[in-house]
Amino acid sequence: MSPTPDALAALRRRSVNRILVLHGLSSFCYGMVFPFIGIHLAARPRIGTAGVAVYYGASGLANLAVSLLLTAAVVRVPRHLLAVLGLLLWVGCFGVLTGATTLTAAGAAAVLGGAGQGAFMAAIIPIVNSLVPPEERRAVFARRYQILNATLAGGSLVAGLFLAAFSREAITWLLLVNAAGYLPVALVLVLARKVPGIAESAAADPTPEGALPAAPAPAPAFGTGMLVRASLTAALFQFGAYLFGFSQFEATAPLVADQLMGTGIGWISVMLTVNVVVIVACQRPLGKLLEKTSEERGLRLAVALWVIGFLCAGVSAFGPGPVQLTGLILYSAFFGLGECAYSCSFHPWLISKVPDRELTRASALCNSMMGIGMFFGPSAGIALIGLGDPLWVWLPLAALCALVALTTLRRSSRTAPAADSGAAALVPAG
Repeated sequence: MSPTPDALAALRRRSVNRILVLHGLSSFCYGMVFPFIGIHLAARPRIGTAGVAVYYGASGLANLAVSLLLTAAVVRVPRHLLAVLGLLLWVGCFGVLTGATTLTAAGAAAVLGGAGQGAFMAAIIPIVNSLVPPEERRAVFARRYQILNATLAGGSLVAGLFLAAFSREAITWLLLVNAAGYLPVALVLVLARKVPGIAESAAADPTPEGALPAAPAPAPAFGTGMLVRASLTAALFQFGAYLFGFSQFEATAPLVADQLMGTGIGWISVMLTVNVVVIVACQRPLGKLLEKTSEERGLRLAVALWVIGFLCAGVSAFGPGPVQLTGLILYSAFFGLGECAYSCSFHPWLISKVPDRELTRASALCNSMMGIGMFFGPSAGIALIGLGDPLWVWLPLAALCALVALTTLRRSSRTAPAADSGAAALVPAG
């Protein structure tokens, strides 16, 4: 006897909840190590500070290579297997890091980690989307982002307290804990493979009695050119968001605060804390508010909030120390609000542009654009820092970030997956 639609919906909901919870657990474990990977490697005499740059560079290139191979369909792997493979590569990465004493070992770990990120990030969005009805899509992706940010910050806090009580050599134990944290996620994704996705269930529905069976719609695979055209605006937005948004918050803002505004390291931690608190507190209410509008408008709001944050930091540069601190805190808060709008809008926007069967490739394309943006973003920020005036960092970044919103203005064909065959039906973009 086949399960009822209500039973299937409950089964999918439980599966999504398990994925989000255990993904959050792995994020907590990663939060315990990501601030300290560079410190761990730099302390090894045969790796040193130069080796840290090699590690992150090799990781980024491996991520980009895997993402491009998936986008071009040179490699086609079922999404659940791809995600599990990515997680196991991450396990290997951090396992190698625990004993890495040479540049070769650090490079090998970097390639494993970068390839793992490219595989997992391309697969996890299609997996979650396959279990979520369209009307719940934005809320689920917003909750995912909220969980990942909260657990990442919590892991960093716990690791800081742990290392304060023990020596820096204890980072090795944290690396092992992080590696183990990926295994429960891999297990729950293997189990999720047995849960029929929404498209699968729709395809399996019998033809109503008395109705003529629908003719099977052809479902040719997208060529690379067609895929790029379908998801181009989303890929360009992702590139711009990470080039002028996320990378500037993570890399440039702490340097400007410390070197040009003299805030000290303690206030940089406060900025990061404010950002996470805003995301955790505002993700749900802002997500509910944005459910009433289109994803494009949600992304424009995200960019507008980021620009306001840059302007707050820039204007505060004219004032004394307390005013500058206030500007930086406001920047962190507005950036967090923008992240809330981004998280419940971007992936649903991407999902609306390609059929379900091509979502892994589209996710890989956007992941590659994210990696390129993160690679070049800090260099752009450091170049602005070289001008020696915080005003000439914040204001150009505000202007450049505002341009990202232009990618959401292009009206193009929006691809919606047909439930019965996986074929694409084109409807006007909204």
